[in-house]
Amino acid sequence: MATTFQSKPEKSSQLETTAADDETSDSQSQGMAVVGQVAGGILHDFNNILTVITGTIDILAQAVVDRPELAAVARLIDEAATRGARLTSQLLAFASGRPPRPCEVDVDQLLTDVSRLLRPTLGMEIEIQAVVAPGTPAAFADAGQLMAALLCLAIMARNALAEGGRLRFEAAGVEETAPGAAGLAEACIVIVLTAFVNAGPAVRAAQLFPDITMVEDFVKRSNGRLRVEDRSGSGARVEILLPRVTDLLE
Repeated sequence: MATTFQSKPEKSSQLETTAADDETSDSQSQGMAVVGQVAGGILHDFNNILTVITGTIDILAQAVVDRPELAAVARLIDEAATRGARLTSQLLAFASGRPPRPCEVDVDQLLTDVSRLLRPTLGMEIEIQAVVAPGTPAAFADAGQLMAALLCLAIMARNALAEGGRLRFEAAGVEETAPGAAGLAEACIVIVLTAFVNAGPAVRAAQLFPDITMVEDFVKRSNGRLRVEDRSGSGARVEILLPRVTDLLE
């Protein structure tokens, strides 16, 4: 983590700065709460629309059963609507704070799906990379809520990357010393999101990820740990450590 040393300010300045920071934090939290409520309503409406599509596509498929080219189009519509409904359900579960339902998660496939979803959302100005170390075992987590957490972090960082930048996802199996267990290492899956800003003034983690309350809550309820760090230069790094399936089965 990059650290900058400054001369010690006067006490009154410290109090004024703290008060201003508290007001900014409260404002951001309130803003995120409002956005969450609006987004939740939109997701519910979108889910209703997808339900109509998935409920009627079979009728369309039957009507074009003798037209292979149209039947293929019907299948594509059905598959896209099903994926959209699944993602909407996952985002709603994440936003509502529903307890995770952990299962075996292929981290490589999950990061591929996250990258695919983000590319049209973030635009061409932001480069997206996903790298998974060979032999990375499966994570034990709620796949939908983990995907939603990563999407939330990436979209949150978009404002600070308005002039262009890079989001890099990495995953690997690691040995991590557990808090409160000095000298005892535990095997985990670490998923890292590093955000780099191409141009403009330097930004810090608090600007890239202004409100990670929902992500923190998900990680905690998943028996994992979360770390957020400033990077040297202009960027920030988020680490999500989760249990891995192989250890739970032994």
